[in-house]
Parts: sequence; C-alpha cells; structure tokens
Amino acid sequence: MRKIILSTLLFLPFLGFSGGFQLNVQGIKAIAMGGAFTGVSSDASSVFFNPGGMSNLKGKHNFILGFNVIDPYVSLQTDVTANIDQTSGKSTPFHFYYVGELNDKVRLGFLVNNQFGSSSSFEDDWQGRFVVQNISLKSFMFQPTLSYKIHEKVTIGAGFVYTMGTFSFEKGVPLSSATTTEGKGSLSGKGDGTSYNIGIFSNLFSLKHDSATTDFSVGVNYRSGIRVDLPDGEAEFTDIPVSLQEKFPATTAFSGTLNLPSVFTIGVSAKHNRSNYSLTFAYDFNYTAWSSYDTLAFNYVNEDTPDTKVAKNWQNTTTHRFGVDFTYKNKYSARIGMYIDQTPILDGYLSPELPGMDQIAYTGGLGYKVSDKVSIDFSYIRLSGEREASLDDAGFSAKYKKAVNVYGLGLNIQLGGKKKEAVSVIN
Repeated sequence: MRKIILSTLLFLPFLGFSGGFQLNVQGIKAIAMGGAFTGVSSDASSVFFNPGGMSNLKGKHNFILGFNVIDPYVSLQTDVTANIDQTSGKSTPFHFYYVGELNDKVRLGFLVNNQFGSSSSFEDDWQGRFVVQNISLKSFMFQPTLSYKIHEKVTIGAGFVYTMGTFSFEKGVPLSSATTTEGKGSLSGKGDGTSYNIGIFSNLFSLKHDSATTDFSVGVNYRSGIRVDLPDGEAEFTDIPVSLQEKFPATTAFSGTLNLPSVFTIGVSAKHNRSNYSLTFAYDFNYTAWSSYDTLAFNYVNEDTPDTKVAKNWQNTTTHRFGVDFTYKNKYSARIGMYIDQTPILDGYLSPELPGMDQIAYTGGLGYKVSDKVSIDFSYIRLSGEREASLDDAGFSAKYKKAVNVYGLGLNIQLGGKKKEAVSVIN
C-alpha cells in the first residue's frame, strides 16, 4: 500500500491529454496547425517553440494572450464494472508571450504558460479508489529569453526556464479499524525546478516567379529536462487502525525528486506568397526523452514509514506534427493540422489517472486581422482512443476509452515597426 500511495504521488505532473504528460496548447495559431511551428515562428509564441525564431518577427513589440478550455471524457471498463466515468471537470490553461526588439540584431522575449497540469477525479466508492480518488495539479513556467541575428538568414536564441507547481491528491487506504471499513490518504505539496530552451532558425532560401515568392525555412529547438525538487510535501492519513498509525501517522513530511524529459524538435516550412494570399505548409518532428522517468523515489521524515523506490521504465517517444495555413488578403486565415503521438507508458504501468495511449489528434482554426495592430485566433483539437492495459503494482486492469475536445482563443498585438509593403503577406 505504501508503494501505491507514493508512486501515485509522483504521477501527478503527468495529467496531460497527449502521450506522456505534455499539454499541446501553446500558441493558438500553432495549435490549429497541429503544433508544427518550430520552422514557422511567425508570432510571439516562438519564445516557446524556437527562441531563435524571435528575430523573424515584424514590429517593435509583439504580444500574445491566449487560453484554452480542455473538455475531457474518460471511461473505464473492468471485469467487475461495465462502465466507470471520470468525474473530472474542464480545465483552462493559459499562455502569455512577448517579443520586443532591442536593436537590429537583438530581441528580448518572455513567456508565462502552463505546460503541465489538469485534474482527475472519481466517485469516492469506485472500484479503483485504492489507486486514486481525486487529483489536482497546477504548474507555471516563466522564461526570459534572448535572440541574436548572427547572419542575415540565421538567428539563434536561448531562454532560462523556472518551473513551479502545486498539487493535491486523495485515495483510499484498504485498512479497516473498529469504526471504519477503510482509511484515506491525502497528500499535498509544491515543487520547483530550472531548465533552458535554445533554438536556431534559418530562412534558407526563396524562389521567385513573376509575382509569386516561395520561402523555405528550418528551425531546431531543444528544451532541456527539468529536475523538479519536492522538498516539503505533507501526507495525512485518516481512519487508520491504531496498530498501524506508526507507519501511517496522522501527518508526516516527505521529499523527492522528479526528472521531467528533454524535448528535441526539428521543423521545416514552406510559405508560398502571392499578391492576395499566402499558403504555408509546416512539419515538426519531436523526440521526447521519456526514459529519464525510469524510477521514482521518496524519502519520508517519519522513520517508521519506509522510503520508497518504484520502477517506471517509460520509453522515449516520437511525435509527427503537420500543419497548413491559408491566409487571404492578409486578413482572413484558415488552418488545419494533425499530430501522431506515441505513449511512453508500457503495459503493466498504466494507471487510471493517466490512461496514456497512442493517438492521432486533429486540429483546426481560424484567424481574423482586426487592424494593423490586432488579430484574433481560434483553435480546436479533437482526439480519442482506446487501450486495455494494467497497473501491475496495484493489481488493477481496465479497458480505457478517452475523448478530448480543446477550444482555444488568442489575442495578438503588434506595435511599432516599419510599414509593410503592399504585397507582403504575414501569417
């Protein structure tokens, strides 16, 4: 039981809706294009996708403020129960990006976003209550960033990332006393960590024919792994038999470390411009080093509560992202995309609070340029899937069905800069 409680705690940051725990909701325009944006970098979300691409932007100051509404549906089927629904509500991650021009070669950027975070809950008396009942996680990333143009066609960039988060978790404890049939464990805490984000962006070359121009670009991005320290967690146990209260005390503190994975991305794009429209094709390849999440360990302050070390054995994964943007008269935009995502979770390690599975997500969106300074974007993601697997440590097996709808809205503001030529087109 101690093993189950502790391993579930370290699962908390992984409540995403993609393979592993990443939330693919960074930048509304990028979302609509399947997240294929490393080689595009046409708005301030390049602070996240590729800091080197910040120097590709027009204007003295570029801002993006956006948010998403994630509407999940997860159900389980077990040998005992025909259907169990998660009772999780909607979540609303947000993001803010800024890029400002310092001089002709240097740009400064900053972001605040939620890259991990969600919630998962079930009825208190459900079959898997000894694995999980309620989980909630909130995380925030802060990233000051700098880019430098080393050549007319090549720019580099780097940012320092500070991550902080809080969580809470509840589950049943299968220990009965004279007055209760089972106990409950409640855990809460906060943690932080640091990492970096570096990128290079190049406008490779252009092909011109009459009034048409086709621009080819490439970007490379590396987001380092994050060591998140959990120094001051608190565990509370209620309705525990007196004979076991030394091992499951009313309160005790714990500490631990979580290694979040690094992500390497290479992206390419081709943008065809004519006098009254532009058409952009983009592709990103992600390699996520989930193997860094191979073992979880906790140290408890209470000497009678044994420290725990749990093998996870997650696997490295790849993701393929595709996106298309059509913009008419530099004012109206329509976007579509998709991504093919692997789960790093092997059979035998699948828990009901994170029913990870291989999946294909479909995306789309619209954009409208209100004025030379302001534009509005809308995005949508739809994904679904099924998987049957077990969590061997807990002796729990189920068939999972998942469907997620994600709605996004973003505001883009561009200030300053030279007047654009009449024939230029900007996504």
